[in-house]
Amino acid sequence: MKSAVMVLPGGTTWQPIDPAVADAPHLLSAVAAASPTDIWVAGHADQQPLLARWDGSSWVVPPGPEPEAALVGAGIQGIALTSGPVRAIAVGGGYDRLGGTEVPLIRHWNGSSWSASAAPEPASDYVLTDVTAAGVGAWAVGHGFPWGAAGPVALHWSGTDWQAVPMPQIPKGKLLAVSASGPDDVWAVGADDRAGLIMHYDGRAWARVPCPSTRFPLTDVIAIAPDEAWAVGRDRVLQWNGRKWKRVKAPITAANTITATAPDDVWVAGGHGELAHYDGHRWTVATSPQPMGDSTVWLASASVPDGVCMVGSHQVVRATAMDTDSTISAQSSD
Repeated sequence: MKSAVMVLPGGTTWQPIDPAVADAPHLLSAVAAASPTDIWVAGHADQQPLLARWDGSSWVVPPGPEPEAALVGAGIQGIALTSGPVRAIAVGGGYDRLGGTEVPLIRHWNGSSWSASAAPEPASDYVLTDVTAAGVGAWAVGHGFPWGAAGPVALHWSGTDWQAVPMPQIPKGKLLAVSASGPDDVWAVGADDRAGLIMHYDGRAWARVPCPSTRFPLTDVIAIAPDEAWAVGRDRVLQWNGRKWKRVKAPITAANTITATAPDDVWVAGGHGELAHYDGHRWTVATSPQPMGDSTVWLASASVPDGVCMVGSHQVVRATAMDTDSTISAQSSD
């Protein structure tokens, strides 16, 4: 499957980006960006982790750890830019044929190459699905195996080492995304069995937070401030107002990912080429660039100065303008 990257600073037009992220067949599942000319994408190629950087003119796959022969189905699921000697962190997982178990993957970027970082022991029976910077550190989340008995997983990076942090017992819980507005305001979302799951870290401990009724898992979250956060999952867009989560009526039916640069600049994307923007008062439907159209499935997103980046299926494009079709006022319901 091809994959797609798009950048949306305000002001100009859609532009194509070379789709050749890697020579081998690959699938992208994560993106992080410092600017339109400094974009990281991550996923897998030939059942091994893939990390590539767009420098504004071409893709570069920097040096990294040698492929592990015993590891199959390995890939990166989340990536975040951080501060300090470790300038980026990527996380994921794979299946260890020798150990017969799922294992987490953690990669650190020092500015010139990627290296493997050891996960806290026991470093098996779980995978990591996302990572976010939080102050001088970072949080990674995921879920254990066997599913249905292990529950959600959270690891904290202090700037020097990784530590496992206790989580509430939710046997069928799994976390799929994490975002922080600061070290004491971290949100993680996912699923409890088939319904949505929301968890929050307040600087002391993780706790489950009531979630409006959802028929599907929540797949992404963005924390903007202690009184402003958003989460999405399939037919649901949820907003945190500092007191509780509420469902918001938005013009999207298959939401996969959400990002924001501010409370009045929120982007939601998903299947069928759906893109929607919230300006603090109303939602605007945006059309995917041709020739992608409604065949695109947007999978991940990240904000950059004056815009956003997204990865999805089929082709690679850079977008620098919004094509507005219609608008809808923001409405919420319990």
